[in-house]
Amino acid sequence: MRIKIIHKLTLSAAFFTLLLTSVEIKAQRYPSQEVFGKNRVQYKTFNWKIFRTTNFEIYHYQGGTALAKLTAQYAESEFDKITDVLGWTPYSRVKIFLYNSPQELEQSNMGLSTLDNLEDKKLDLGQSRVEVAYTGDQIGFKKKLVKDISLLFVYDMLYGGNMKEALQSSLLLTLPEWFMTGAAAYISEGWSPELNDYMRDFLKNRNVRKPTLLTGNDATLIGHSIWNYIAERYGRDKISDILNLTRIIRTEQTSITSTLGIPSYNRFLRDWRAYYLNINKKAEQFYTDPKPAWKYRLNELSASDASAAIKVSPDKKWTAVSEMKNGRYRVYLFNSESGSKKIIRQGKLDIIGGRNKTQPPLLGWSKNNTLAVLASENGRQNFYLYENLDSKKIKIKLRRTIRGLDQISDMDISSDGTMLAVSADKNGQNDLFLVSVARMSLIGLTNDLYDDVSPRFVQGSARRVVFASNRPTDSLGVDKGNFKTLSAGLSVFEHEGSPRAEKLLRLTPADSKVKVAPIYADENDVYYLSNIKGVSNVFKYNRASSTNSQVTNYINSIRNADITLKSGGAIAYTYLNDGYYTAAFKNGFDPNASVDTPSLIKGDIVGGESARPAAATTVPDSAKAPVKTEAPKMALKEGEVDTDNYEFDEDVLKTFETRQRRGTFPTSPNTLPRTKATRENIAIKGPYNYKGLFITNDASSDWRVDPIRGFGYAQSISMNDLLENHVIKAGLFISSNFRNSDLFAEYSNNVHRIDFGVRVDRKALYIDSEVAPQKYRFNQVMVSASYPFSTTSRFTVAPMFTSTRMVDLILSNPDLSSSYGGLRTEFVFDNTTKSGMNMMQGTRFKIRYDNYLGLSNGNESFNRVSLDFRHYQKIHRDLIFATRVAMSHSGGKAAKQSILGGMENWIGNKKDSRTTGVNPLDFSRDNRDIFFTDFATNLRGFNLNRLSGTSYMLLNAELRIPLIKYLYRGAITSSTLRNFQIVGFGDIGTAWTGKGPFSEKNSLNTEIIGSVEEPFKATVINYKNPYLMGYGVGARTTIFGIYVKFDYAWGVDNGYTNKAIPYVTLGYDF
Repeated sequence: MRIKIIHKLTLSAAFFTLLLTSVEIKAQRYPSQEVFGKNRVQYKTFNWKIFRTTNFEIYHYQGGTALAKLTAQYAESEFDKITDVLGWTPYSRVKIFLYNSPQELEQSNMGLSTLDNLEDKKLDLGQSRVEVAYTGDQIGFKKKLVKDISLLFVYDMLYGGNMKEALQSSLLLTLPEWFMTGAAAYISEGWSPELNDYMRDFLKNRNVRKPTLLTGNDATLIGHSIWNYIAERYGRDKISDILNLTRIIRTEQTSITSTLGIPSYNRFLRDWRAYYLNINKKAEQFYTDPKPAWKYRLNELSASDASAAIKVSPDKKWTAVSEMKNGRYRVYLFNSESGSKKIIRQGKLDIIGGRNKTQPPLLGWSKNNTLAVLASENGRQNFYLYENLDSKKIKIKLRRTIRGLDQISDMDISSDGTMLAVSADKNGQNDLFLVSVARMSLIGLTNDLYDDVSPRFVQGSARRVVFASNRPTDSLGVDKGNFKTLSAGLSVFEHEGSPRAEKLLRLTPADSKVKVAPIYADENDVYYLSNIKGVSNVFKYNRASSTNSQVTNYINSIRNADITLKSGGAIAYTYLNDGYYTAAFKNGFDPNASVDTPSLIKGDIVGGESARPAAATTVPDSAKAPVKTEAPKMALKEGEVDTDNYEFDEDVLKTFETRQRRGTFPTSPNTLPRTKATRENIAIKGPYNYKGLFITNDASSDWRVDPIRGFGYAQSISMNDLLENHVIKAGLFISSNFRNSDLFAEYSNNVHRIDFGVRVDRKALYIDSEVAPQKYRFNQVMVSASYPFSTTSRFTVAPMFTSTRMVDLILSNPDLSSSYGGLRTEFVFDNTTKSGMNMMQGTRFKIRYDNYLGLSNGNESFNRVSLDFRHYQKIHRDLIFATRVAMSHSGGKAAKQSILGGMENWIGNKKDSRTTGVNPLDFSRDNRDIFFTDFATNLRGFNLNRLSGTSYMLLNAELRIPLIKYLYRGAITSSTLRNFQIVGFGDIGTAWTGKGPFSEKNSLNTEIIGSVEEPFKATVINYKNPYLMGYGVGARTTIFGIYVKFDYAWGVDNGYTNKAIPYVTLGYDF
């Protein structure tokens, strides 16, 4: 059906997902053409500007200028590393659309014009663009940015530099999910302690032998581990060799074995597993399982760094845990002794399946076991204090809203409950703040580009705060930070709590590879999490001796933790277990324990080269590193050149190398990537004003089998600006006899909270009747305004003007015409997610009311109310049980018909020509009402027009089984086999005019015998089952890019089973 025009008509499976949804050129309404789709809600107007560098364009808006410059510097500084590893440079500048927060990224209209049938990530990759939001901290933001750019470059390298090439390649190149996302993760991050922790859990607890079985975050992490293994075992230059060969021979397994010289792909997987099993075996010799008193499984490991929060009360009676799962957050209160729990607060996210950062509520304890909860709700930072935790009815002591901060990443409350210490984003930079609980007033403690995270009050103080930061010095207000001085490593600092403080106290030494997070501090010691040994454990800084020591040696990295030293102490923590975050509590914590485990960091003791000291003494910032001496340079006169030490100009060399590589593959193996960026001074031009130039987004065609006009061809084109705020669509339909045609054009404006649109339709229908050929015309202008309540629901009001005309081509009868003024109102809900071709999960429904007022004749007025409800339920793995309930009723002085029976787009369709009652397909009379007719399908086992009436009800149920994909869990390169489904279905429906289907006075049960001219007429009332039922089996797959369905159905009418009817149809199911 749907064909992507790439210079010529090229069959493309990728765009058949848009089939029958974005093209609404039709004479009547069909179920597959009902448009659902999600929304984007604009809460503010964005004034876009552009910065340009050598390789990137940074699109940003008000409040993001400084962040945009930093983004450009990040992207350019990492460009050489990414392209050196890949051996590939993109053809043109990459467009980066920068948003100041994840909430504002959700307001982006990009991808909206293609409905929701293509994933946002695939759309961004295919159009060489990156959408990224500031995550609230520089370390996390840079990591996300570089990972997205790396994924775009990998996609560009494998599939081509534009959407046309990508669609052509997608027909022949099918890769497992881990291949590209894992490569991007490795290029952006390399090895990390978190990767080793994931692999320890994966190999110990999860019996998954084939990486191709994994999806989502698991696929990315496993792919990350595979590429890391290849780099460590065979060298990083093999990465580009494998990627290049994959593009040529179009199979990743052969590419890996041929490049690495391995006998088989299974041998490669065994070696990969053995590599990490060996690391785990060595780790188990020195690290132990803590054996907690109780543990509780929380949410799955997510792509974001935000994990469940956990805090233990000072008297260790209660343990509070927060999590985010399935779009909802929950705050649990556990009895620390028994492990029993109760939910004290829960809520849901506004975004379903969106890109919003899913951070669970933040927690803290103050005196008298008062629990503090800070939750992000409806775009607000709401603070709650809970008391009376021992009672059945827990009381909210205080409720406040923190204003003036964009994103709060961590929080602690002072022991007296008067002050909060928060790590928060304000104006694109992460800083430390004190917040008064009583007044919610802010006191800024830091103000620079460096990240200040994980604040914890020193016990007994409401001012002094220890926190982690990537700042290189302990001075405040001197160095504001830039992209060169920002490091991924964190150190522990202490702030005295005064906004005028000029100096911090550094407690741990600086290390660009180490991440730390304070969890408890008092006058003697500071306890913090550190991954300095390759496994995140509890360490202690002793103020008296100024030394750091290791306290725990848990084999699973501690993600979050809290301790109390009272009554023998206790530790509550979260860790990764079987792919899930797990909350655990261990009674008894020895603060004076000291262990010294070997490092698991690559290249250290377990790796076999050198050891890293377990404890380190804090080195003051004044201790300078020795200055590297340089060889004396020759004194040169003007115009002379030192030929022994000639240096090329770096900008000239950079331009030459880029032009040499751009759009080409290397002809020889790559050398190892450079250890530093080629250039340190990055030229940024702009800002330039954004100009909404229109580009072609989709030019597609569609073969249709119309029940009235027969076989036809539809063509549409869609254009929009880069931000997709303005969308123009136009299209035509023409039948095989060239006498029936449709034209439409529409414009959508999605800039503001209310979306506006205008649409014009013109249709021509030719009826070649033996008695008198007729031509019908239909014209309609509709203006719409849609108000999205959320990303999943909207309400639309659309006034319209419609006219119909019948032209008698033989007789000289005057034309019959009608004009209508109308109003359409509808409510749409859609939270579905696409899981495969013709496969969804979730719910969508639409309630519509149309009211047409006859302008030329009041007796032509009519109305119609309709409901279309669809639910897709996952049964097991890829099995989907799909149900649909549809009903409609038309009223008024000229109520319109609905036609029931058969299937849509039925090749060689058959229609019933009924002699009794109203036949809506009877063109021996004026039948302009055909333009307002609903085709109620599917009702398999019957022909088209089996029943008709002003009302109908229809129920469809299908069990969709992607047979090959379900039985074979490996990569399936053939689209025909990959998309092959078998379906078991059942349909039941009825249509009638009059009262309900079981009433005596309706078109089903009442039959009038005798014509108008006859003197006698008889009314016969039949009491039969008004419902028609159909059941059967079917198969679906793509053939040459066209989605084809075959169904074999039996119909049951009034208890009698009819002869089976075969159906061959085009297009997707409901």
